[in-house]
Amino acid sequence: MCGFIGVITKDHINKTSIKESDKFLSCRGPDDHKWLESSLEEKNIIFSFHRLSIVDLSEEASQPMSSKKFNSEIMFNGEIYNHADIRNEIENKGIEFSTSHSDTETLLVGLSMYGNKFVEKIDGQFSIAFLNKNKNTLTLIRDRLGQKPLYYTINNDGVIFSSNFKSILAYKNNFDLDRKQISTFLELGCIPSPNTLDREIFKLQPGEIVEISLNNFKILNKSIYWELKNFLGDEDFNKDVFFNLFHESIKKRLMSDVPIANLLSGGMDSTSIIKSLHDQGVDNINTYTVENKNKEYDESFWSNQVVEKYGTNH
Repeated sequence: MCGFIGVITKDHINKTSIKESDKFLSCRGPDDHKWLESSLEEKNIIFSFHRLSIVDLSEEASQPMSSKKFNSEIMFNGEIYNHADIRNEIENKGIEFSTSHSDTETLLVGLSMYGNKFVEKIDGQFSIAFLNKNKNTLTLIRDRLGQKPLYYTINNDGVIFSSNFKSILAYKNNFDLDRKQISTFLELGCIPSPNTLDREIFKLQPGEIVEISLNNFKILNKSIYWELKNFLGDEDFNKDVFFNLFHESIKKRLMSDVPIANLLSGGMDSTSIIKSLHDQGVDNINTYTVENKNKEYDESFWSNQVVEKYGTNH
């Protein structure tokens, strides 16, 4: 999981505050840290990205990533499972890529060429910040189920956005507490999007796109491109269809240039994943279990049985 923050403002950018914001992001991206400073029509821009390298470990694939051809920039946290197929489709149109197999570059080029509708093509988990300097717009995008968080605050002078709530607070340097959300948190155990504990900071909803004009820092458009309710039905359960989908969903998550870890609790979910990996012939299955010293909550008895049965590297 990577971490990022971006500031686009008419004012001077406080680099000390950016460094404070980075303290909440470094744990999410230990492999690389990169700043990108630029300007756009009398506006100052700084992007800061902490990378956890999974796909294409090269320097060319680092973020923030820029495209001179399309005059655009991107920061992205997550993974795009079908990026290779999309890349081939774009290359067939005569477009050349700078990296060997970066899913970030596929997003950068795809959004630059096709606009917001490109998100309908991608399969993965993601939070995306895309800067189109030709259109003077910033587009924020969150994945269909909201696996990857994305926050923003906006006023007449600028916009701040980040994958971490505390990072925006650190740069904003004030906490406008929304007391209504305290009772919401106590009732639900969370604060549903688009609200947060701060009145001025908002969280993108699952499957949401927010497009912001950098001419006047106004929201041009908010839209939900995918909703779970549109895929609900009353079809009879088909075991074979389910397991084919399940195995495929695990197979496509094996795309990685680094070793893959599996968190194993011994429960139905994690055990089913390990069994699927084993049945698909995956070698060297790495598993990790957190043991609880309180025996009432410790599940290591069950996880150890899975380890023994499937011979994992535990």
